[in-house]
Amino acid sequence: MYKVLVADDDKDAREVLSAFLSKLNYKVYEASNGLDAFELIKNNNISIALIDWIMPGLNGVDLCQKIRELNLNHYVYVIIVTGKSDKDDTLEALHKGADDYIVKPFSFKELKVRLFSAERIIKLENKLKEAYEKLYNETIHDFLTGILNRRSIINELNNLYRQPEVEIGLIIIDIDNFKKINDTYGHLVGDEVLKDISRIISQTLRKTDFVGRYGGEEFLVILPYLNINESYKIAERIRKNIENNSFHIGNLELKITVSLGVSSVKKYENLNDALEAADKALYNAKKSGKNKTIIAS
Repeated sequence: MYKVLVADDDKDAREVLSAFLSKLNYKVYEASNGLDAFELIKNNNISIALIDWIMPGLNGVDLCQKIRELNLNHYVYVIIVTGKSDKDDTLEALHKGADDYIVKPFSFKELKVRLFSAERIIKLENKLKEAYEKLYNETIHDFLTGILNRRSIINELNNLYRQPEVEIGLIIIDIDNFKKINDTYGHLVGDEVLKDISRIISQTLRKTDFVGRYGGEEFLVILPYLNINESYKIAERIRKNIENNSFHIGNLELKITVSLGVSSVKKYENLNDALEAADKALYNAKKSGKNKTIIAS
């Protein structure tokens, strides 16, 4: 059900229009002045606004301009309702952000057609918004695992790094013997392992943490506000959760482990040094027997 605002200082006109709109199955809101209309639009997810030009507090075209300045997450289709029929008035209303313009007196038949046109535009806007959100989501996430891709996880790290008061723990995770899994069982099984590992890591982290696919079988975890010792505890929790999990893929039941390297951004001069330190710690964990967590020295 679309929410429609009727803004008009004429009570009789407002009530007649509201009754007609209710019969069309719209949820109707009323305002007798521009300021009240603006508050209703800000707070009630209004889809269509029928706004009289001349109102106390804030006139219709200025209200229209203020609506366009709002940072709403949906589009408000604005129809200016007025007795002004001069072409310059129409142009002014459209310039201020109105979508349509209807001159009094008008028939309900004409208004009904204009409302249905508004619905078509709103549906198109919603489809465009959904398509954009889907495209954006695909752009920032790894297509296989659903976690952040490499570019996005690095962007998150750079954004946090710009806040010098934020301590940042880093974990780089590598799946042990992943090449052997792919060679023995095939890449489809390997893909399922990547997805399951991503899920376990994500479920182990806090809502404020970030995880992204850093390489083929490598993951980068960002832990805002945690020092290196606190980050180590999180890393160990991840390692144990994966070690204790049985991976059921088709008819297979696999036991899989990971190796982890931990560092902290504050210990190093820049992000690259912190990442390299975590990577070296990971290398040492792999070299010393795997299924280990090592803190960067």
